[in-house]
Amino acid sequence: MDLGTDITAIIIISVCLLPFIFIARSRKKREKKMLASLEEIAKENNCTVNDYDINADFIIGIDHKQNQVFYYKSEEGVINQGAVNLTGIKKCKIATHTQTINAKNRKEYVVKGLDLKFIPRYNQDPEVSFTVYDSDLKMQLTGELQLAKKWETLINKKLQHFN
Repeated sequence: MDLGTDITAIIIISVCLLPFIFIARSRKKREKKMLASLEEIAKENNCTVNDYDINADFIIGIDHKQNQVFYYKSEEGVINQGAVNLTGIKKCKIATHTQTINAKNRKEYVVKGLDLKFIPRYNQDPEVSFTVYDSDLKMQLTGELQLAKKWETLINKKLQHFN
C-alpha cells in the first residue's frame, strides 16, 4: 500500500512540475534567439556585445569599445531593431507617454508607453528611440521602467566622456 501511494505522489508531483519545466525551457530558447539576433546586429556594425539585458520581449546591449548601443524587439511577428553610435549623441533620456484619467477628486496618470530616446549632438541628425513598453501590446509594466532607467544612466555616464 505504501508503494502505491509513493508512485501516485511521484506521478502527481511530476505532472505539476512539467509545465514549469517547459516554460523555463521555452524562455531560455527565446532568450538565446534574441541574443543571437542582437549579436548579429552588432556584427553588421563591426562590433561585439559586451553588456546586455533581456526583458520579456526585447534585448538591449552595448559595445563599450566601439561606443555603440544595440536593440532588438520582436512582438507579434513585428521585428524592431537598431543601433546607435554614441559619438553622435548628446543625451539619452526616458520618454514616458501617459494618459490622464479623472478619478474621484483627483487625476491619475496611466503609463501608455516608454521609449529610450537618443538626442543627437547636431540638430540635422534624426532623433532615435527604442520602444521599451507599449500598453497596446502589453497590459502591464514588468520591469521595463527599471531597465530603462538603468540603461539611461549607463549611457549618460558613457556620454560624459564625449562632452
